[in-house]
Amino acid sequence: MSAYKISASRFSAALLMFTSLFMASGSFAAELNLPDNLVIKAIDGQAVSNFDRHQLSAGKHIVELKYRDIFAVNADDSGSWVKSGPLYLTLTVAEQQSLQLQLPTLDTEAEANAFIRSPMLKVVDEAGQAVPAEIMTHGDLMADWLAQLRR
Repeated sequence: MSAYKISASRFSAALLMFTSLFMASGSFAAELNLPDNLVIKAIDGQAVSNFDRHQLSAGKHIVELKYRDIFAVNADDSGSWVKSGPLYLTLTVAEQQSLQLQLPTLDTEAEANAFIRSPMLKVVDEAGQAVPAEIMTHGDLMADWLAQLRR
């Protein structure tokens, strides 16, 4: 058992404090669009109700995402859901951007599970240019947070 066991409520409070460092003020600067198998759960620690796209103000943000998709082997198969735990996307938004999150091609349940273990995605603007972003699992985020606390 890890010496860094953190309760859900303490984690939520810590995440809110951590993300407050990245919160930006001002008018909405960008729209973030997602593929059907990703949903936004929270932005900067605040739950959202519009899960597939959201307006972001200029500045740095942490977006909590969840991956879910169903895979069927054949027409008679009712399918098997593959769902991730929380995934955390950090990105900096510029003025008046339309951003699209792009996942790698995930055609099989095995590919989806590999993505969940080691998530990678691309964020592009309306011109198709890559926007710097990082996606982390819950474990990655906690390791990053603890490293910052130790500095």
